[in-house]
Amino acid sequence: MDDNKTKLKISLNSFDDLEHVREAVIKFCRYHCNSNDEIDIIEMSLLEACHNAVQYSEKRKNKPLCELILFYDNKCIKAIVKNYGKAFKVTEKDTFSIDQDFLQYKNGGLGIPLIKSLMDSVEYLRKPDNTNELIIVKKLIKYQ
Repeated sequence: MDDNKTKLKISLNSFDDLEHVREAVIKFCRYHCNSNDEIDIIEMSLLEACHNAVQYSEKRKNKPLCELILFYDNKCIKAIVKNYGKAFKVTEKDTFSIDQDFLQYKNGGLGIPLIKSLMDSVEYLRKPDNTNELIIVKKLIKYQ
């Protein structure tokens, strides 16, 4: 973490790194958040995003499977989850509702809708170097 505790960058090379990510996200959020519920929501969302990024990443020489960059800025937590891999779709219709028929998700596909339901903003960018970036923002309760 930066000296001023406003930025954190973590590289993931396997699913085994998710526990380290979890601990680092919790520590980062505890510094900036007042609510345990808020910390849990951010942790769950970012772990889901990182899990998916590792799962669908393409191995590159001397590159991690996934990078998570966390920022505290302007009364919110912003995360960028990066990986190399195939492009994927994030549409406005990707929302999560407890009333939905969960059988339609028996083979996956709930990650992005779940993240979008918990966070304030989710944006997907496909970069020219075949990098996927999922940009996730959570406004902090103490500032709302």
